[in-house]
Amino acid sequence: TAQKVFVNGIDENNLAVSVDGVQQGNRIFHHTSTNYIDPALLKAVRVDPGVAPADAGFGALGGSIAYETVDVQDLLINDRNFGAFATLSYETNGNTFTESAAAYGRYEGFELLGFAKFANGDDYENGDGWAVPGTAADFSSLLAKGAYETGTGYRFELSAQQIVDDALRPYRANIGGLNGTSSTRVYDTTRRNFSFNFGKEEIEGLWNPKVVVGYSENSFKIPEPYSSESTGGTWTAKAENVFEISEGNTVTTGVDFLSQTSDYIDTSSAYTEKGSNVGGFAQARLTPIDRLKVSFGGRADGNHFEGKDGTNLDNFGLSGNASAEVEVFKGLSVNAGYSNVFGGIDLEETFEYWRTWDYSNLEPVRSDNVTAGVKYENMGLFAGADVFNTRFFDYRDGASNIDFSSWGYKLSGGYNWGNGFLKLSYADTRLSLADTAFQSYYLINIGAPVGQIISGEIAHTFNEYDLTLGATLDAALAYDGFVSSGYGTIDPYTVVNAYAEYKPEQFEFLSLRLEANNIFDQTYSDRATYGAEYDSITPLYEPGRSFRLMAKLRY
Repeated sequence: TAQKVFVNGIDENNLAVSVDGVQQGNRIFHHTSTNYIDPALLKAVRVDPGVAPADAGFGALGGSIAYETVDVQDLLINDRNFGAFATLSYETNGNTFTESAAAYGRYEGFELLGFAKFANGDDYENGDGWAVPGTAADFSSLLAKGAYETGTGYRFELSAQQIVDDALRPYRANIGGLNGTSSTRVYDTTRRNFSFNFGKEEIEGLWNPKVVVGYSENSFKIPEPYSSESTGGTWTAKAENVFEISEGNTVTTGVDFLSQTSDYIDTSSAYTEKGSNVGGFAQARLTPIDRLKVSFGGRADGNHFEGKDGTNLDNFGLSGNASAEVEVFKGLSVNAGYSNVFGGIDLEETFEYWRTWDYSNLEPVRSDNVTAGVKYENMGLFAGADVFNTRFFDYRDGASNIDFSSWGYKLSGGYNWGNGFLKLSYADTRLSLADTAFQSYYLINIGAPVGQIISGEIAHTFNEYDLTLGATLDAALAYDGFVSSGYGTIDPYTVVNAYAEYKPEQFEFLSLRLEANNIFDQTYSDRATYGAEYDSITPLYEPGRSFRLMAKLRY
């Protein structure tokens, strides 16, 4: 319930995040997640780090993330019209059982899908064998989808999903303990997303409309100590059309609307902030010549904010982006991009509404993003290098504005040999705050000082045995970014995992997977975890060594 996503070190609160086209961003509490997503529901995730297109939505200050949930056609096998699956897994560290099942079908253009998942377990142990309080799995995940596709390619789709996590969690959900005490309390968390999508599956010609209407919501109930409850809700509406000028050349134009409300209530008080935005956008994606791809566009947004004391602030801003990729010679290409983004005035997290604020000095936030890179792909070999720099101006921090920046680079490479692959990446991400001491407390809702991260994976499928073997590496080097503020260096860690997956050809409906996670029983907290530099804080440790067995039956 405390997991967050960071892109180039920037918190997802500062990106345009959507699920099935519905914009998210219901910030409630800096100790909890904003977008609590069940990966079992996902068909695809698209990340535009830094420079995002204008049609990604309002507020793409540090880029955008678009989550898309699975459809019936993604799950059916062997051209069947009906199907189902069931999975059961057990994880030794925490004695966690996870069950999920789905049924789905299509008939004469109609589609229907239902999915349910449940997980229950005990607190897991870190690498030192210490049970981490408040980490027991106890959640449910539901998805329902219905769709109809006409013979001419127009698709109507309704989707509803809900995730509930109602259990004891650390008193501050993203912190293991404070001053040596590891107390817990109930976090009753509910996340919902409803969407309606209409559009064409294939882009062709000048008339390719798309309409999205939906609602997303985060709700947190914390009975102790104040019987507090907070709800953040976002209504989204968007209408656009993609004009295909010629093959590989499109222009997308449209308008979108956003309305957000965040409420807080406890036994003695109640507060509300509201915000809305009306925007128009255009984005061109062109291939002027075979070796050159360009994309450029802009937005115009009218932003309205209403404070908890009735203060009304109206702002208007323009945003622009441009990027290009050119193939220097076969397999080698270079790219660069720039964006300047208007973000209006965002709603603050509800559990901070108790503070006394004077809104009169608030200014709308704006960001600058610069990216550049080079990549090479040939005969299964791939390599790349990227650099980025993101700067935020007048970012809202309560009732004041601050500036900050994120910069760094990433190196990646690997080889794909058909039945397997090897990939490795190294990234160095840094943050800085203007006129403020650099420490976790002042990075709340801004980002994470992840530093130097190494990630890798290797896998190979032995076709004669219907068996895939693989291993992953997650490592962080020592981090000294807090030394300038008087804190020590954060320790490095190296986590190695391995897996085996068996899919017998004669039993295509069955798959078995065994995982050995954190094989060397490392005691560590993920580099993006809050407060690792403070002596007074026990960070939220990740699980120690664990084995996970999963079986899946498909029809």
